[in-house]
Parts: sequence; structure tokens; C-alpha cells
Amino acid sequence: MKRSLLLLNLLCFSLLFGLPLTTMAQNSERQTLVDPLTVSGSVGTQITSSWNNADLHYNSPFSAVGYANLTFNVYGVSVPMSLNFINVSDKQFSFSDPTFTFNIRPTWRKFTFYFGTACMNFSNYTYNGISFDGVGMEYKGDMFRFGGFYGNFNHATTFRIGLDDRDAIQYLSDSLLGMNNVAYTTFPQFKRKAYAAHIAVGSLKNYLDFSLLHAADDLNSLPSQWYMFNVLSSQVVDTTLIVRDSTIKGKENLALGVRGHFTFGKHVMFEGNLGASLFTPDITRDEVVLEGGEDVAIANRLMDGLRSSGLYNIRYGSEIRFAGDALLNLNFRPVNATFTYRFVQPDYTSLGANGFNQNAETYGANVSTRLFNNTAYLSLNGYLQRDNFDKKQFFTNQVGSYTINWTNFFGENIGLSVMYNGVTQKQFDGQMAVPEEIRMNQITHSLDISPSYILSLEHDHTFSFDFNLLQNKNRNKLMDAPYFNVTTTSFGLGYEVELTSSRVSIDGNYEYSLSRSPGNNYNSHCLSGGTTYNFIQKDDMILSGNARLMMAYNIMKSEGEDLTYSERHVLNNLARRIGAEVGSEVTNDFSISARLGAALNYKDRHNASVYFSISNYSDNIIIGQHVAINTDVRFMVEYSYSFASRLVKSKKR
Repeated sequence: MKRSLLLLNLLCFSLLFGLPLTTMAQNSERQTLVDPLTVSGSVGTQITSSWNNADLHYNSPFSAVGYANLTFNVYGVSVPMSLNFINVSDKQFSFSDPTFTFNIRPTWRKFTFYFGTACMNFSNYTYNGISFDGVGMEYKGDMFRFGGFYGNFNHATTFRIGLDDRDAIQYLSDSLLGMNNVAYTTFPQFKRKAYAAHIAVGSLKNYLDFSLLHAADDLNSLPSQWYMFNVLSSQVVDTTLIVRDSTIKGKENLALGVRGHFTFGKHVMFEGNLGASLFTPDITRDEVVLEGGEDVAIANRLMDGLRSSGLYNIRYGSEIRFAGDALLNLNFRPVNATFTYRFVQPDYTSLGANGFNQNAETYGANVSTRLFNNTAYLSLNGYLQRDNFDKKQFFTNQVGSYTINWTNFFGENIGLSVMYNGVTQKQFDGQMAVPEEIRMNQITHSLDISPSYILSLEHDHTFSFDFNLLQNKNRNKLMDAPYFNVTTTSFGLGYEVELTSSRVSIDGNYEYSLSRSPGNNYNSHCLSGGTTYNFIQKDDMILSGNARLMMAYNIMKSEGEDLTYSERHVLNNLARRIGAEVGSEVTNDFSISARLGAALNYKDRHNASVYFSISNYSDNIIIGQHVAINTDVRFMVEYSYSFASRLVKSKKR
């Protein structure tokens, strides 16, 4: 009996714990074979120097970038880490104030942790990928997912008065001499603290995702004197008045979002997003307190609840706005159709999201199919956007766009692509009636035809041709604006060949365009070509050089015979700036650009490149200033090293 009980206990023990013990033994065996600590990744640097005599304030004369992307693996636990060093300025050249970013992103099973500078994506209307400096975490399970972060969106910057108008070479020379201490204008900003989180329930095909974002500026991140722009100096200063009169306004935002994704069988998919944003443009204003009956008392209790929870303070000037979109996809092979809708209320603001067309709603549709045994592809697209969503604008604007794209392959050597695009712009009444003489009503047609041919002899020779017709037409007969009517015709020829035996590839292109309107005629000839030669082509090393040359000849003439008084006035002002007269040649210039470069790849670990370019453009109008000769010179050196090594090797069994 005891023996039977012992055998039964052994059987139960083996059934209950046999599989885990086996798995543990296998994992232990694998663990002894894996190196305890390995590191892989890449390090690199890029140094760029440039000079341009046309615009003295957009081009940085020198920039240096260093980076390291490393992944440490500790017994199967991956710990990615990235370091970035950037020294580049739009106005000044200096080594004293570089930009340094640091990021560690370890992963363990289905968890990912973020430390340093990172970004995540929760919702289109709450938080959609703006980088933060802080900490974060994500869990991605099969039926449950969540994530969140806490950190800073912006760093505080102070206000510096003055404008440095030195040219790029002077920037460089003064910096090398230690004299680069000229201040320039920068609008100040507060440090912006933020946190966000999301929770998703369901599979990847069917799920609901809820997200939240809170972001607010820190008024203590800037010295108090930066608030005193509009306050007269006096012996006694009211700090409250200083903050009230400041041109810098601290902001606060609470955004909530919900996203759903649902799949019905193999053919239907629906996705919807909805966002609500509570935004305060000035957090120094007083908190809202309502007076009235029971309904007002309920609202006050809700606001007190938000205030006591520390989540949000509703102040005078706070606004709540909504936005959303929906997508329906129907896939019945070989036809695929997608329908979209999006609306954004006016002044919808989320401090963690960008890219909103305010006060507008958009309808869209796309239908695509493959024909003739997949040798032809047809795509139809259409979009309609209409603003004045709140019916408060003076006028309503409507833009429609539709595109037809046809691609066909005839055998293996001939291809043809045809694309037509049309855009209509109309203006309707809003709060006011649009005068018929100025009502916007125009259409733009664009037709592009691109055949190609590959001639397969000893080497593959590729010939291409491109034809484009663009026409803009005013359809309001009562509007005296014939200068809207512009027709542009262009065509291009291209050739490319790769001579594998001699390790040379050559390409060349020619493009001609003619643009006509009642006010101007514009002709352009452009010729470009390039070559690449592999000096060394081995299994472990490739050294190549490349060269490219571009030449352009442009002629623009103003036709002043059939112009109205207003059109002639506009053209005379333009011609006066550049020293020409209506009826004569406005520009007649020749431009040239050349580039030389080299690239090295050694054992797929070492990658280095260098290039030098010089461009010369004639008769350019830049911000109302006529620049006879615009010279642009650039030089860049880049190097990266990729590696994988074992810091601690595994012991033998």
C-alpha cells in the first residue's frame, strides 16, 4: 500500500513539476552557453562645414555630431542605449553650448523601459511622439497593453536681445579667436513638464485603447525679471501684475483620447479615434467659480474634484475642444477600398500632439485594384476638405483633390506610368456674403506621363521619358485676375547604365520646361549627369568615388502689353527691385553646381564618406533683396563603426 502511494506521489510530482523542471534544466543549459555580457551597436561622427553668401542667418558655418547606439545583453536581457552629441547653431558657432542627449531602453520579456531622451506614441489627439526627457515604461501583452512616461517636453530658455549680422566666415573666424559672444534674439520659453499614459484591452485585431496627457509650464523655471517687459520700473513691484503683463504665457493642457480597432472577418476593418482637450492658454489667470442654482453647483463640484485631485485647474480662458477621425477598409481581392473622415474643432490644442487642420472636416476615399494578371495597377483617390466647422468664419473655403494613377508593365523591359491630379478651390458664404468679384473659384490640372525602357544587352541600359502638363485656371468670370491662368509644360529624358565589368555606372538627364501666363513667360533648360566608379571591389572592402554636375539656363520675360493696371503695378514693383522694366527680360541667368564624393565600406563594420560641393546661382530674389551671384560651398566628413563583442565570456561546461 505504501509502495502504491509512493508510486502515485512520484507520478503526480512528475506530472505537476516534470515539465517545469525540464524547462528549467534546458534554460540553465542555454544560460551556461550564452555569454553573460555582450555589447553590440555602432558609433560614429559627422562634421559639416558650409558657407553661403545669400542668406546670412539660416546657414550654420560648422556643425559636429557624435553618436553611439549600443545594446548591452545581460543573460538574455537586452538594454539598448543611445548617446548623441550635437553642436550646431542657426546663429552662432561655438563649442560652449552643445546639445547632448542620452537614452537607455532596456527590454525584459514584454516590458520596455525608457530613460533619458525618448518618444512614444499613444494617440493622434493626446500624445503622438513628441520627444521627452524623463522616464517611461511600456508593456505589450497579447490581450493587455499599457504604457506611460513622466518628463519634460521643453527646457527653459531665457531672452537675449540683439541680432548678430556677421557673415558665416566671420562667425567662424571670431569663434576660433574666442570672440563669438554676440547675443541674438531668442523668444523665451518655460520648462514644460508632462506625463501621459495609455491602456489597451484586446488583441491586435480588435482592441480599445484609452490615453491621457497632462502638460503644464513651470512658471518658476524662468527668472522673474523676464516677466517685466510691459511693466514700468518702480520702487514697489507687484509680482502679480508682473506675471499678468508678461508677454510669456504659461500653458496647461489635459487631453483624453480613445481609439478603437475592429476587424470583421477577412474583408472589413474599422478604426476610430476621438480626442477631447481642455486647454488653458494662460495659467496665471484666476480659477473659475460659478454662481447660480443646482446645475451650477454640480459644475463647481466637478471643478473642485479636478482641482483637489491635482489633475487640472479650470481658469478663465480655459477651453474644451473635440477632434476625431474614422477609417473603414474593405478588402475584396483584387479590389481594396478605404474611406476616411476627420474633424477638428477650432482651437483644438494638445501640447503633446502636432499637425491639426483647425476648424475643418475632411472626407477621403481610395480605391485600388490590380488587372491583367497583376501587370497593371489602378488607383483612384479623392479628398474633400471644408473649413468653417463652427460656422463663425467670415467665409467658407472648400478644397477638393482627386487623383488617378495607372501603372502598366509590358513584359520585362517596358513600363508606363500615367497620373492625373486635379485640385479645385472654392469659396462660399460664412458669417458674411462673399462679393462675387473676389470669390475664389479655380481649378488646377496636372498630367504626368512616364514611360521607361530597359535594353538588356551585355549591360542593362535604362531609358526614361517624362512629360508633365500643369494648368491653373480661374473659373470666376467676374474676377479680373487673368494672372491666375498659368500653363506649364515640361518634359525630360533620362539614361542610366551600369558597366559591371569596368565597375562604372553612368547616368544623365535633360529637362525642359515652359511656363506661360498673361504676365510672364519662363523657360528653363537643365542638364545633369553623374558617374560612380568602384576603385576597390572585394568581398571585405568597397571603395567608390562619385561625381555629379548640374547646369541650368533660365530665361524669364514679363509681357506687359495685355495687362490690367493692377497687374502692371505688381510687375513694376517686382521689376524695380531687380533693376528691370516690364516688357523687357527680367532674368537671364546661368547656374552650375558640382559635387565630388567618396565612400568606403570595410568588412561591413567601417563606413566612411566625404563629399565636397560648390554651387553658383545667378539672379536670385531672396526676401526682396536681389542677389546677383549666390555661391554655396559645403564640405562633409562622416564615419561610423559597427561592432559586436563579448565583454564577459561564458565558462565551459
